[in-house]
Amino acid sequence: MSKILSQDEIDALMSTSPTGDIARVSDPGTGAVITYNFRRPDRVTKEQIRSLHFLHDRFARNVTTSLAAYLRALIEFQIVSVEQFSYSEFLMSLSDPTAYYAISMPPLDGIAALELNPTLAFTIVDRMLGGSGRGDAPQRALTEIEQNVIDSVVKLILENLTETWRAVFDLEFRILARETRPQMLQVAGPNEVIILMVFDLRVGDIRGMLNLCIPASVIEATGSAFVQGWHRTQREPSPTERLWLHDNLNRVPMEVSASLETRLRARDLVRLKCGDVISLGVPIQTPVIVRVGNRVKFTGRLVAPDLNVGVLLEATTDTDRSIAEPA
Repeated sequence: MSKILSQDEIDALMSTSPTGDIARVSDPGTGAVITYNFRRPDRVTKEQIRSLHFLHDRFARNVTTSLAAYLRALIEFQIVSVEQFSYSEFLMSLSDPTAYYAISMPPLDGIAALELNPTLAFTIVDRMLGGSGRGDAPQRALTEIEQNVIDSVVKLILENLTETWRAVFDLEFRILARETRPQMLQVAGPNEVIILMVFDLRVGDIRGMLNLCIPASVIEATGSAFVQGWHRTQREPSPTERLWLHDNLNRVPMEVSASLETRLRARDLVRLKCGDVISLGVPIQTPVIVRVGNRVKFTGRLVAPDLNVGVLLEATTDTDRSIAEPA
């Protein structure tokens, strides 16, 4: 359904609006009244919002695993909502003081922001410095030492965010600056449209919110790759996970066999009986094919050490061709 208005209709609506910014548009199909803000139009489609939700749901699962190992605590981290607001509206919703970070996103010029609830920030600091993380959060701003402790956790979160976005767009999220008062950091213009992602984070028995805001211009810069690429996002395994995978694969038993082939006429084949000796017609110097599973991997020659027949491997095959299983 088209909602494009003519210039005369726009002028009429603006003239009846007391502020000149917000108009009430009537839907001719249903008669319902829709409030529309001409100063802050929706710049991100519903499909992109849905893709953002799915993408950062995976990000939340990855952070849960990483933070649980890093803090050695029970962690619950899940996305709550994805919405678009103006940056000024986002600032008004934040605590003051709080743990607030400006995040650069090279190669793009935009700046994102991450806010960690003060209650969670003090809980994490307490756990990192040897406490239980169950005390009441003091009513003050974080000190420089406490901010340095929180920096390590934020860097871990941003590493997971970078890995999550890699399948969509090659961005690298880095800490650009930090403050305890959000108004002191110039992240975006007051009327700039941002995408706000709200996460619910639980550390032990303490629960709070983590807010991540990304400029709408970043979503626009990714184009259709964002909607098409989010479902391909996979987290790269860590060195520990690679070692674990390698150790487990080393214990997998594989079938190794040597193949000697010959041809017989049908009349000779039906006359075979126990005790007959078949001449393969293969010279002893002819290389023997050795396969792992159903893949040709080596060539060798027959040997008979200690009256046992074996194959001495002499070369690795250049091709990785498959051999059909015998019927």
